[in-house]
Amino acid sequence: MNRRRKTIVGVRQSWARTPWARLVNSQEVQALVTPRAERIIQLIDLAPGRRYVDFGCGTAAFAHLLARKAGLDEPPLTLDLAPGPGPVDAIAWPADLPLASKSVDCLTSLYFARRFDDDNLHAYGREIARVLAPGGAALLLEVAPVRARWLDRLHHQLLSPGCAHVDLRGWGRMAALLTEAGFDAIDLVNVGPFLFPPIPRVGVLLRRA
Repeated sequence: MNRRRKTIVGVRQSWARTPWARLVNSQEVQALVTPRAERIIQLIDLAPGRRYVDFGCGTAAFAHLLARKAGLDEPPLTLDLAPGPGPVDAIAWPADLPLASKSVDCLTSLYFARRFDDDNLHAYGREIARVLAPGGAALLLEVAPVRARWLDRLHHQLLSPGCAHVDLRGWGRMAALLTEAGFDAIDLVNVGPFLFPPIPRVGVLLRRA
């Protein structure tokens, strides 16, 4: 494990052990932060019989909420960088997902991309494209940057717990990093409104034909 990866995983692991992490990743808080669960279900076409994976699950509470609302027969497969306070099924790295090619129908990765540099995010995109089955869809949702520098710095500080560093990317940068990853469609999607916290988000829907 290289030094950068070890640092990212170590910070995530230390954060996951804190009571604050358990609270932030609880089903109640996650539902407040991302209130439109039905919209996410619609975007990724989450339905019974579809194989669902969430990476960056924390406590896995929100992934299980989505699965329950969608009426899935099987629980989601939940992945994270490190063991967390909830049921993490497997430890993984975004550039090397422990999943077979074309084995996933639906994937979510919420508020997770900011902790990775551009190279790792691009590699993550290639891995998502590899594991998505034909007709599969993945949603990446992250906090977006803002123009006011002082406010952007404040957002970076607020979002830094559990992250070795924070890189907030807008739609342009996200799309550029994912364009040649192997997807058949990349779309900017709105999963808002977001009232808590009142910070803009960027949603990227990735699809395989």
